[in-house]
Amino acid sequence: MEEVRDALARVYARPALVPRKGIENFSATVNVCQLKDMALAYGAFGAVRLEFPATDFFLQILPIRGAGELGHGSGPVALAPGVGAIVTADSPFKANFSSDYEQLVLRIKVEALARKLTALTGTAINKPLRLDVSKNSGYAAAHMLRGYLPLLARTLTTAVPPFPDWWVVQTEQLLMTLFLCGYRHNYSHLLERQVPIAAPPQVRRAEEYIEANQQRAVTLEELAEVTGVSVFSLFRSFRRHRGYSPLQFLAQVRSRRGGKR
Repeated sequence: MEEVRDALARVYARPALVPRKGIENFSATVNVCQLKDMALAYGAFGAVRLEFPATDFFLQILPIRGAGELGHGSGPVALAPGVGAIVTADSPFKANFSSDYEQLVLRIKVEALARKLTALTGTAINKPLRLDVSKNSGYAAAHMLRGYLPLLARTLTTAVPPFPDWWVVQTEQLLMTLFLCGYRHNYSHLLERQVPIAAPPQVRRAEEYIEANQQRAVTLEELAEVTGVSVFSLFRSFRRHRGYSPLQFLAQVRSRRGGKR
């Protein structure tokens, strides 16, 4: 059990771990792929109860086999394949698993989400991000996020590290945007408001910046700073005036560059 606690401490935090009554031996598997500001972990623990202290991560839990129950501030949540659960930062939680339980867990740093939220909304985030887990069901972005995690797991399983910087940046941007748009929180009203359309010169400024930096990863935060508008405003303007997103433009630039070699 101490070996399992050590492994989990490297992924989340050191938990209390108690096998189910009558269980003398168990087998646990913990595997994690660390990107930059997030990680994707796989876990299979046997019939145990885990008690975790509060951390500075947000967790998206996606059961893929078996059954379990998650307990935190909002009460118990059933865990089953296809039914995800969220653990908010600064919130201790408990989990009970069946002997055949397996899960994927997306772990995202609090400060990374705050930076992404600032870039998306163009507004400084001066209060901690708080998710309302009682109102997080049925959002399309949340369904997309949960559907994407198994695909990401298969990609990471078959890929050979180190992963290209541009791929890591774009993957994390996608996951954090889906997370922020998919779950209700104290800044959701900023994401839902109508934002002004960026003027075409700002679109061109973004394109010039992307073309000048095509050999490295370009973040949404950079584009927001360069153009002086929020990422949402820039996205809408790209769609209206170009018919594609800034990241699709970056892919086009790289494709053209590759074809000239």
